[in-house]
Amino acid sequence: MSRHRTHHTAPFVDAHLHIRDAQGLEAVREAGVVAVRDAGIRENRFLKDGFEVPRNTVPVVISARWAIYKKGGYGAVFGEAAESLDELSTAIIKLVRAGAAIIKVMASGMVSLRMPGTVTAGGFTEEELRFIVHEANNAGLGVMAHANGERAIIAAARAGVRSIEHGFFMTEAALDVMAEAKTFWVPTVGALARAARVDAVSDEMKRTIEDLIYAHLAMMSRAQHMGVPLAVGTDCVLPDPDYRRKYEEELSYFEQAGIIHPDVIKLACDGGARLLGI
Repeated sequence: MSRHRTHHTAPFVDAHLHIRDAQGLEAVREAGVVAVRDAGIRENRFLKDGFEVPRNTVPVVISARWAIYKKGGYGAVFGEAAESLDELSTAIIKLVRAGAAIIKVMASGMVSLRMPGTVTAGGFTEEELRFIVHEANNAGLGVMAHANGERAIIAAARAGVRSIEHGFFMTEAALDVMAEAKTFWVPTVGALARAARVDAVSDEMKRTIEDLIYAHLAMMSRAQHMGVPLAVGTDCVLPDPDYRRKYEEELSYFEQAGIIHPDVIKLACDGGARLLGI
């Protein structure tokens, strides 16, 4: 579905990737990406031997360290589980002490690759999300929310999260709430497209995902017209030797959504920078 352009020498931002090992940042530099937001992963060098990404270097790294997910739900590969408000508070304190620059929360499950048109189990209630945002704000941090499906997206936006990550099964009702709250959207189209290419995914499911991607692109176009701030995120896991192509592919999806090329470059640079606060 994607088409590639020659990569431009602009200060690009990747607002959603996962750093397993910071050696993978070399491919990011080579792609012309000057800042990234690390959405966290449970098994990474941040959790071993006090490893740190050097500061004041390119790319700038804004890291969540790891994510918080609802006990029993989706998210184990990305972080640690919490359920009660006390556990959520403790989890946020732990992340702050680990040097997190933003709190990542799994506000829903993922797009099911087995049951067409559904999202897997997981996520927090709006009340719990408000508590997470409040606790994070008290520590001077924003919240990025993995959220798929109208209910989860609206709950996260109303709770005051900084951004919606993925946002599959987006609706105009959800966009209305996001536009009013000035909640950023990082659509990560390529992540779902790549998932559909895996051999284990059935042909029926691949067709369903292709339809979902077209619907996603239509919502991206609506989002721009409605004033929802957008940013580019690849959802790559570093190291990834194919990172540059995947970033270019993500840019091409915004153009397929009907956003003109200069605006795509602007949201990839300025939009991402505003979201990261740099």
